[in-house]
Amino acid sequence: MDIENEFDSKFKFPSIYQQSHLINGLSEQLLPVITLNEPNTINYAIWGLLPQNFKEDWGSFQNLTNTLNLAIETIDDIDWVNSLLNQQRCLVIVTGFFTSYEFEGEIYPFYVHDKNHKPFALAGIYSQLSDGFLSVSLVTSDVKNELSEVHNIGNSFPIALSPQNCREWLRMDKLFTKHVLSQIEQPELKAYTISKEFYKNDIIFDDILEPVHYKNLPTLSFK
Repeated sequence: MDIENEFDSKFKFPSIYQQSHLINGLSEQLLPVITLNEPNTINYAIWGLLPQNFKEDWGSFQNLTNTLNLAIETIDDIDWVNSLLNQQRCLVIVTGFFTSYEFEGEIYPFYVHDKNHKPFALAGIYSQLSDGFLSVSLVTSDVKNELSEVHNIGNSFPIALSPQNCREWLRMDKLFTKHVLSQIEQPELKAYTISKEFYKNDIIFDDILEPVHYKNLPTLSFK
């Protein structure tokens, strides 16, 4: 598999993996992850962080507070989360992710991907639930990067990691702060606009990742 080769790791449950064009975080979905305590194994985690040893329902908790993404600038302020940043970090393996861009009163979806269309990792933190399953949140930051201009709705952006920084992110003795993250090297990513049908959660089609050109959008430098 491309993922196993790219990360030099093996799936813990290979029969479970299914590639998907679109994962809707508002429903209970699994993401492939590599955790700090099992750096050579690709496991699965429910997207949407739950407290350590949590016993109750994922949906009920997400209705109270959405934990699909957590900004590193605010993690220290959340008692049940702050210890996870330096004790339970993980890599979230993706082939791309989506951002939204507002221009002249309209919203446009962008698809962000590795320049060579390879799987890559986003920084994450995880918890282990009472039944042994894992849950995960993407760690985001308002640190500026070359793709910040495709995401002008909100300040935080996922933290993409180069292969070298994947190893650093999984080091137990490494402490991460906003300042440290501002210094790390990111993989070279590209972005392009896709169909606005993306925003309709009940519509998923095979060519949803195909580029769509919008004449009124300016030409941007990151393509």
